[in-house]
Amino acid sequence: MTLTKIEVVKLLNNYPIGDFISHKKTMAGVANHNWIIQTTKGKFVLRCVPEWKKIKNLNFEFEYINHFKKKFSYQIPKPMKNNDQEFITKYKNRLFWLYPLIEGITIKVFSKTELHEVARLMAEYHRILVKSGLDNKKKITKPSNPLVIKELTGYRKRASLKKLKNDVLYLSEVDDLIKIYSQIHSKEYFALKAYPLHRDINPENIIFKNGKAVGLIDFDNVSFYKEPLIKDIVILLMYSCRNKRDRKKLNLESARFFLKEYQKYRKLSINEIRLIPDLATSNAIEDFSYVQWLFENDRKRAKLYRLRLYANIAKWFWNNKEIIIKALSD
Repeated sequence: MTLTKIEVVKLLNNYPIGDFISHKKTMAGVANHNWIIQTTKGKFVLRCVPEWKKIKNLNFEFEYINHFKKKFSYQIPKPMKNNDQEFITKYKNRLFWLYPLIEGITIKVFSKTELHEVARLMAEYHRILVKSGLDNKKKITKPSNPLVIKELTGYRKRASLKKLKNDVLYLSEVDDLIKIYSQIHSKEYFALKAYPLHRDINPENIIFKNGKAVGLIDFDNVSFYKEPLIKDIVILLMYSCRNKRDRKKLNLESARFFLKEYQKYRKLSINEIRLIPDLATSNAIEDFSYVQWLFENDRKRAKLYRLRLYANIAKWFWNNKEIIIKALSD
């Protein structure tokens, strides 16, 4: 999605944020569209949510954020009210909201110092969430979701008709991935309590300043999923502890270090650790499916290498489960 300067100014006229100076669309993210806005009163983030996201989803997200901003020692996006005293602004049949920019940087590759910072941030976030009582009224999200299998088979049918580069690659992997995904039935998973998780704590969404983690952004998923806390940890490991030479593999040393640091603040059960390979496999297959969705709906953001990478990640975690569990349990 693109917005001209005139359109941005028209949108921002709904907010008491001073005179417009500049705007720049960010490249981060694969679902939302974001612009960094500078005015005479500071810097802000203008966020356009996906078309499939409803106002009720945003309302729960804002309720969730409001709970955390009172208790969390890290900065998070704080929605601003427009001149009509609403958090959401409708423009061109899309939903927008605005929040003050959290100053700092993101770090693509975490050192042990940064992993310690993130472990502390995540453990605090989880402790608050457990006590919060926040509930998005969803059923527990299964590690093998029938809706995902339906998506995978639907994309397979359409890919067989088009045969573009992404379709050929998708068709070469999808049958194996459906077979693997259908076998993920972890009894330990359903014995754990489920929560409306952030579900995307990764290097793009953690803000650092002066070597310290200072903020967490992008709470989009909290209104859609309900899963055990270990799912947040799995996603962090997948995106922050990859092997540098072979990106499909987990760097077991870094992963073990993160888990050790996290457990200084919140203990994990052996059942939670045993779930890591299955949940990583499930998540990689869902990411594989989402990339194909992007090729169909937002081709500019779709990357061919991601299809291959997520397929390889899923197969590596699935085929090395016991090795991973042993390494992370020591």
